[in-house]
Amino acid sequence: MSKKVELYDKQTLKEFGKDYVKILTIFLKKNRKVASGALINSINFKLQEKAKEILIILESNDYLEWVDKGRNPGKYPPLRAISDWARLKGISQNAVFPIARKIFKFGIEPTNVIADTIKEIETSPTFQKKYEDTLLKNVEEIMGYQFEELNKNYR
Repeated sequence: MSKKVELYDKQTLKEFGKDYVKILTIFLKKNRKVASGALINSINFKLQEKAKEILIILESNDYLEWVDKGRNPGKYPPLRAISDWARLKGISQNAVFPIARKIFKFGIEPTNVIADTIKEIETSPTFQKKYEDTLLKNVEEIMGYQFEELNKNYR
């Protein structure tokens, strides 16, 4: 073995990112959080290398936060956003302010799609097997590499 192996290689992390986006999209559709498709189409990920780690960064339109965490009562949502949403749904523009007032009074229930996505990946036998097999293979290669290096030092 001539090269050093990382616990998680970039290809595995890219596969994980794609799986994460796919499952998050499924949960958004399941929660009927698709109006124009702009949110779902905006969801992506990127890998960011830092010191000795690679981070998977989720990217999306900023309102994924409100869809996921909901919105507490007591603050009006942007009327423009409500107006755009109403237009996409075929709802009269006369309903925009009453909808905003209802959100002001009662808030918006969270969907928890991000936590549900993480839970699905952590508990799904399909994903566990997929990533555990890769992790096991990489651990074996790392141990082989380290053993080879130790043998070189004792020759």
